[in-house]
Amino acid sequence: MTRRTITTLATSLAFAAACASGHAAPTEAAQAALPVRTAAVDRGPTTRMVRAAGTVAAKDERELSFKVGGIVARVAARDGMEVRRGQLLAAIDTTELTAGVRQAREAAVKARRDRDRARLLRTGGSIALAQAEDAETGANVADAALQAAEFNLRNAVLVAPDDGWVDRRMVEPGETVSPGKPVLRVSGRSSGFVVRASLPERDVLGLSVGDLALVHLDARPRDAIPCRVTEIARSAARGTGTFQIEVRVDPARARGLLSGLGAKLEIARAVDAAGAIPLLALQEGDGDRGTVYVVDGERARRVPVRVAFLDGERAVLSSGVEGVDRVVSEGAARLADGVAVRVVP
Repeated sequence: MTRRTITTLATSLAFAAACASGHAAPTEAAQAALPVRTAAVDRGPTTRMVRAAGTVAAKDERELSFKVGGIVARVAARDGMEVRRGQLLAAIDTTELTAGVRQAREAAVKARRDRDRARLLRTGGSIALAQAEDAETGANVADAALQAAEFNLRNAVLVAPDDGWVDRRMVEPGETVSPGKPVLRVSGRSSGFVVRASLPERDVLGLSVGDLALVHLDARPRDAIPCRVTEIARSAARGTGTFQIEVRVDPARARGLLSGLGAKLEIARAVDAAGAIPLLALQEGDGDRGTVYVVDGERARRVPVRVAFLDGERAVLSSGVEGVDRVVSEGAARLADGVAVRVVP
């Protein structure tokens, strides 16, 4: 083989190798790009489910007590007993109160007699004007004392303020009670039942009276009872920092409820958010901070985000995805900023 033939063959082999190298480069680059799938960012207000544990209670709960102290003469109520409005529940011994009324009545009669005598003497000029005025005042004071004594006597008994039941009996006949000491705890039927729960500040903000709620009794978890939010505390409870809310149970579903039953409360409320993404798309979570990746050309771009809350398989974001339409939903855990990617169906 001549030198010229060898040179020509070498040149041909070099050209073929160069062509082969040129065709292989794109294939290797394509194989190096990480396959990912993307998902759309959900826009607009989203619904957040507020959940809390609560307790069923009669709306109208009262502790009954005597206005004046004394010896308990009778307790007609028992724990759990159903009562009717105006029914006698308890009474104190009225011996002292009756005597006080009689004493006040006699004092009032004397004061009126003194007042009438002073009027006559004043007309004749026998006494000074000041003495006549003092007699008028004395009669008025005696009348007021009589009214107070009669009022105390009338309130020596406790009657049911509403149709309902007795929750707890706290005294027995023969005991001496002081004014205002609870004697009975009763619940009324006319105002229905409510569920009371405490919410942290992040959940109570945005709630409104009238919002729809669902209650699941611990004893009947599959039975959802419709309710409405009726009260929201305007100040936090001391010690816990939580806010008490109250939802009213639909009267048609309140039959058979008992005070003290445990319940789970769910309230759906709309919140403003930057967007919602699949939970798998959220990376590097740290408190309310995280990261998502978007496909920019053929590269992954890291985007810091703020998390408002997690909702099942979704992460609702408060910021960071403005102007972003899609995020990497599958394969994000393998990515870093600037890594080559290819989107697969």
